Parts: sequence; C-alpha cells; structure tokens
Amino acid sequence: MNVSGFVSSFRRCFPDLVGRPVLVALSGGADSVALLHLMLAARAELGCPVAAAHVNHHARLEADDDELFCRELCRELGVEIEVRHLREALPVGLSREAWWRQQRYERLEAVRRMRACAATATAHTRDDQAETVLLKLLRGSGPRGVIGIRQRLGAFVRPLLDVGREELRSWLEGIGGCWREDLGNADPGQPRAWLRVVALPALEERFPGSTRHLAGFTAALADDDEALSHLAAALPRPEIGRPVACEAVAGMPAAVQRRWLLALAAELPLGEPPDRVQLEAVRELVERGVPAAVDLGRRWVLRRRGNRLLLSPPPLAPFAPCPVSLPSRFGPSGYPCMTVGEAIEGGNRVIHEAWLAPRITAARLRWRPLQPGERLDWPQARGRVNHLLGRIGVPAEWRPAWPVLEANGTIVWIPGVGTAPGWAGKTGHGIVATMEEPWRRHVR
Repeated sequence: MNVSGFVSSFRRCFPDLVGRPVLVALSGGADSVALLHLMLAARAELGCPVAAAHVNHHARLEADDDELFCRELCRELGVEIEVRHLREALPVGLSREAWWRQQRYERLEAVRRMRACAATATAHTRDDQAETVLLKLLRGSGPRGVIGIRQRLGAFVRPLLDVGREELRSWLEGIGGCWREDLGNADPGQPRAWLRVVALPALEERFPGSTRHLAGFTAALADDDEALSHLAAALPRPEIGRPVACEAVAGMPAAVQRRWLLALAAELPLGEPPDRVQLEAVRELVERGVPAAVDLGRRWVLRRRGNRLLLSPPPLAPFAPCPVSLPSRFGPSGYPCMTVGEAIEGGNRVIHEAWLAPRITAARLRWRPLQPGERLDWPQARGRVNHLLGRIGVPAEWRPAWPVLEANGTIVWIPGVGTAPGWAGKTGHGIVATMEEPWRRHVR
C-alpha cells in the first residue's frame, strides 16, 4: 500500500471526482482513519479538498470517546468535521444493523449536500467485501445480493475496496497513525465478526488468496448484473392503478425477470428486498399464473388477473367523516391532506383541485367516506362511484380512504371524478377545494 498506488486507483475508478471536494466518512476505526490520511496525502495530486463526517450512534459506552477522537484527529490534521447523532428508537420489525446503516447513510448524505461535496468516501476494504459475500451466500441471497459492496452507489464511493485490511493497518502504523478499536468487531457471537475472526482466517490458511478471490468474484458478478439490469429496465413495471400486460415479462430469461422484480421492489417501502423464495414465486406467477398473488413484503402484493400484472398496495383505514369550517386546512398530521378555501402546492405530490361556486360558503360542508354502492348521475360521471374511482387508477385497497365533499347532505365534489352540476365555480374565483392523494404517504 502506498500513496501513489492509491492515487492511480482513485483516478482510474473515479475520474470525475478528481479536483472536486470529497467527504470522508470517519468512524475512528483503522480503515476510515487510513482513508482520511490517504486522501490528505493525495490531495496535491488529486486536487480534492477533503472534509470529514462522523455519526455517533450512542450504542456503545465508548461512542462519545470515538466522537472525541475523531474531532481531535481532524483538528490535528486541519480537516473540518461535521458530527451527526443517531438517538432515535429502533422501529419494530427492523434489524438493528440494517436500520443503523440506513440512518447513518442518510446523515452522511445530508452532510455531503450541505458541504457541496461531490461524493462521500467510505472505508470498505477487500476483507469487508469477502465477509459480505460469504454472509450473503450463507443467508440465501441471490446473485444481486452476492455482488456485495458496490464500488460506487449514488454519491457513495469506496476507494479502498481493492485493498486488504492488514495492508491498510501496516501502512497506517508506518506513518505513526493511531485509531480506535471496536471490540464488538471481534466478538464471534456476531455473524460478521465470526466470519472475520474464525472463518476467513481458516479459509486463508487452507486456500491462500481466498479473500482476494471472493472479492474478485463479486466484481465479475457486478458486470453481469449491470448488463442484465439494462435489459430488465426496458420492461414495463406495474404501478398503482396501472397494470401491465403479463406477456411483456413472460418468456424473458429468469435472470432478467429477477432484476425486473428487484427494480420494482426498490420503488416500494419494503423492509427488505424480495428473497429467493419470493423471486421464484413471482416467476411462477408470471409464467403459469400459480400462485395468483405474491406478497412482496409489508402487504405490497403483485397479482396476476387474466393476462395482467397488478400491484396492490396495503389497504388504508376507512376515512372518518369530519365537518368543514371555511377556510379550513388539514395539516401534515391530517389524513389525507386536504383543504377547502385555500390551495396547496403540489411539488412531487398528486393534488386534485376544484373551484366551487361562491354559494358554497352558505352551505353546511363536511368530508365523508363513500357509501357502499353509491352512484352518480352527473353529465360527466355516471355509474357506481367505486367503478369511477377504479377508472382513474384508485386501487380497491385505498378507495375506503377516498373522501368526498358534501354540502347540505349532497355530494358536490369527488376528487378525480368531478364536480356536481351547479356547484362548479370559475377557475381563480370562488372557493377552491384541494386534496392530496392519500397513498403519497405510503410510497417513496
């Protein structure tokens, strides 16, 4: 390990980052401390201004000492550091490690944006890669999971992914560097730590170079995955209220179908991506129609109805009636977000809007849910309201949460469907009613 080799590798892997500011994720451990020193030593050749960020999880007795060490190290090196804290309670049903990782990356990304850095560099090594590959294999992950740690994912880069942990520590010791040790990393009671202190050393003794070979295997898999994912990206994916023809996916190689489903799952708020059993069940659903539905997680269900693939979301609780006093607004804690008498900004949300006749100010207004079998006989909307909502893409699972605006006991507006005859106003005049689609709180 040497600085010139690091510079060459960085230029080869991340040519677009040369000359641009980089944020280093600094935990205080040997790997991240070595990365910080290397980025500083290479600063003249790479032209990359360097800053650091530390996330204090408050999960270990030594956490505050780790933070203090990182602050002091950055002071000595003349590096600006941002510290963020993670004190939120662990949500029910999530693994601690997965949730910590998600929260840590969110905080690092926030710091990167605040400091206008081009990327955040993390200190994952070749050993980390080998551990990840083995852990994924032993837990039954498919090819995409076994790829392990990506050298680049979004704004996160891993400049040390081809460097061994011991090689890094030897270099750090050679320059007189010091670091913090997390004793939990050597606890064989933890799956990853067991691989680190027991399994991989045994493999290296029996099969020299096995760590390097495992890491190289993932690089080849990553190339294959990129090509297959490109093919999968061309396939249509079902959206809420918008099914796709089954034939568009059926007949594609299993590897492409898997990546198609993983891309769909990545757009949903699932706890974990679909596992091998779910992937195979979806393939059977697409090819044979049995089973007729597969739960992807958290009650997001992929269904086959005839020759169509539908995405069914988790059901929403029925909407509760509530009176309206003009002007009124249901704030962010309201459900769904809706107003009468003032407009709301759409942004990335879907907002339904209707201008109502001024005479509505004298009416008794309330939001209420749909009634079973309710029908309309308006010029622009005739038939059962449930069917009319289906035509505009409102899934059956969410129609109970779809409110209607009533004046003096008569429906005057159904968001997305229309306004009752005689109650429509002129755009920009009178009273405006708006509603945010309720499911926007349930998807990313």
